[in-house]
Amino acid sequence: MRRRGRRKLEEAVSSRLSRLIEPVVLYLLGTGAAAHGYDLLGEVNEMGLTDTQVDPGAIYRVLRQLEAEGAVVSDWDTSGGGPARRNYELTDLGRARLASWVNVIARRAEAMQQFAERAEELLDQER
Repeated sequence: MRRRGRRKLEEAVSSRLSRLIEPVVLYLLGTGAAAHGYDLLGEVNEMGLTDTQVDPGAIYRVLRQLEAEGAVVSDWDTSGGGPARRNYELTDLGRARLASWVNVIARRAEAMQQFAERAEELLDQER
C-alpha cells in the first residue's frame, strides 16, 4: 500500500479515538488543569490521543452528559470581564468513573499491545 493511502487509513482510525474524550475530561477536571469548556478543548487536544483536533461540540456533549449523570457539577462564573463561563467540577461519582476508566484503559492497553505485536509478526511474515 502506498504511503499516502496508509496515512489516510491511520487518520481514519485515529479519529475514532476521540471517544476517549470522557476519561480525559474527567482527568483534567480532577487535576484542575481546566474548568470550562474552552480550556478543556485545548487541554484535550494537547493530550494527543488523536491525530486530529477534537470537535468543540464533542467536549460540550460530554460535559452535558457527565453533568446529567452526576459525574460533574457546574456553575456560572461571571467574575471576568467577558461573557459568563460555565465552570465544571468533578464529583465523587466522577472520580469513581475516572477510576473505572483507568482500569478499562489499562486492560485495553495491554491487550492492544499484544495485538499489535501479533499483527506485526503476521505482517513481517508476509514481507
